[in-house]
Amino acid sequence: MSDFPEWTPLADIADFAGERKLVRSIYGIDLLLMLDGADVVVAHNHCTHMGRPLDRGKLMAGQISCPFHGACFDLRTGAARSGPAVAPLHLFPARVDGQTIYADLRNKPVTLWARPT
Repeated sequence: MSDFPEWTPLADIADFAGERKLVRSIYGIDLLLMLDGADVVVAHNHCTHMGRPLDRGKLMAGQISCPFHGACFDLRTGAARSGPAVAPLHLFPARVDGQTIYADLRNKPVTLWARPT
C-alpha cells in the first residue's frame, strides 16, 4: 500500500498554454502529461529503452516517440510500437475534474535501466 492519495492533482488544463505536453515531477516521479484529442494521458517521462526523457518527442496519431532513438509508444496502452524499446511505457490512471488533471500515482513505474547522467 502506498502513502500517496488515490487521486493527486497534477495541473490545470490552462497550464498547457496551447501546447499538448506538460512535464511535472511529483513525489519524485517524472511525469509527462499529454493531451491526445479529448483525452488526457499521464505517463512516466522516461523511455523504456534507455530511460531518456520523452517530453521532447513527437506526439501524433495516438503515439509518443522518443526523441533520442525513435521508439514509439501507444498512448492508450503504453505498448511499445517500435524499437528499440520493447517494454511498455508506464501509464497512470488519469481523470479531469473541472479544469484540474488528477492521476493515481500509487503504482510507481519499474525502472529497468540506469538513469542517464
